Amino acid sequence: MKRFTANYMWNFKPSEEQSVPRVCMLHNERFTGRSNVVYPAEIDSLVCHFQDLEPLWRRIPHWIIKADLGRLLYIYFNGNFYFDVDCAIRRGLSIKAERFLILFTEMILKDVNQLGPRESKNPENALRIANYAFGTNVLRHPFLKEVILECINRLGLLLDSADTHLSHQDILWVCGPDVITTVFHQSKSRYPDLILMDTTVLAHLCHGSWRE
Repeated sequence: MKRFTANYMWNFKPSEEQSVPRVCMLHNERFTGRSNVVYPAEIDSLVCHFQDLEPLWRRIPHWIIKADLGRLLYIYFNGNFYFDVDCAIRRGLSIKAERFLILFTEMILKDVNQLGPRESKNPENALRIANYAFGTNVLRHPFLKEVILECINRLGLLLDSADTHLSHQDILWVCGPDVITTVFHQSKSRYPDLILMDTTVLAHLCHGSWRE
């Protein structure tokens, strides 16, 4: 794999007291090269580029929604890779294409009825796309723009609903893996530079939980 910057995010959780964990970051540098930690202020400065997002951003009720949307914004404008801080690369990422957008398989469900009430039950959606890792060498890749716009649409629907209590399933639906999964299955044929890697490439260690 050519050398790229692996971007991570930290301090989005308001009660965070620990410094950014670097075990996986140091491990991943063997495969990617440089590491970079992105903080909330850097994401806040990107929100203005999406007019419909600006009035919604201040109303976002949970920090993980900002973190999920923020990673998409950052890679859309800056390129390179995003990884969760507890995501470890298992083997080299073989990339021969000059132009690419890499996504990773999160899991393959046996039954789409396991999905939340808002999530699509189309059979193809059993193949779930991870939002804890992705990358591209194309600035402002149109696939990522589609995902961001779908997040903004879902966020607006949720914030304008009468129900002020958000379940974990609501939060996941807004900007979590269901968004990138849905856009992938709807639009993958339009992006010849899209590469999907299987579950053997990464280990998501799930050391932290936004549900706490």
